[in-house]
Amino acid sequence: MFKNTLHISLFVAGALMLASCEKVINVDIKESPNQLVIEGNITDTTGTQIIKLSKSVAYTDSNIYPPVTGAQVTLYDDSGFAYTFGEEQPGLYTYHEFRGRPGRSYRMEVKVDNKLYKAQSSMPEPVTLDSLSITKIRFGNSETRVIAVHFKDPKGIANQYRFIMKVNGKLTKRVYASDDRLRDGNTIKEQLYYSSDEDNEEITSGDEVEIEMQCIDKPVFKYWVTLQDQSQNGPGGGVTPANPPSNIDNNALGYFSAHSKRVRAIKVP
Repeated sequence: MFKNTLHISLFVAGALMLASCEKVINVDIKESPNQLVIEGNITDTTGTQIIKLSKSVAYTDSNIYPPVTGAQVTLYDDSGFAYTFGEEQPGLYTYHEFRGRPGRSYRMEVKVDNKLYKAQSSMPEPVTLDSLSITKIRFGNSETRVIAVHFKDPKGIANQYRFIMKVNGKLTKRVYASDDRLRDGNTIKEQLYYSSDEDNEEITSGDEVEIEMQCIDKPVFKYWVTLQDQSQNGPGGGVTPANPPSNIDNNALGYFSAHSKRVRAIKVP
């Protein structure tokens, strides 16, 4: 009886000691100030070129990025010609019927609240997107369709690629970027692994899949491959998400990309 009483007493005393040592810790999460986010794209396809401006939001806020209005947006080519973009919608600046030229360099200047942001990008020569194919890969009892891009990498030239996927006209949020390191001059089959999640639905029979293959310069590639590495690790993957390295100065976020592009589509059987 004494032993049982002693055990119970020790347990109660220990619990009281733990309770008395308990301390509430308030974590002060410092929110970063809102920063300008620029998404600038100049392509070798005649049409509307778009530069999008918004503001970053705090980590605890919803992913609704307020547009930046009233900015001055100008594009310069390496021959000295200037192109002034107009604000078509809040935060959306456009220039119509323009085509970038591969081999040329372009400079973007954005002026917001008397602060100037600049970036430069060189447009690579295009690479032909030969074809698309579909491979079925089995994981346990489930089967996944994977889209593959087929192209011939030009030999002796450092090439970087970004791929954009649309399924039934809807842009997926997966990030795909690769280069020709260890594959220079090869015939390449680039498999774009894809699975369903909160943003994307599984690819099924009858779906229309469109792939845009972009040839991008090295600074832009560094931006996208960093973003790709972070998104593939995801929560608990050992990588702390951070802003990918931008080619825009003055502490702006985002990227400015002058790129050539080729597009193909495939119907899923």
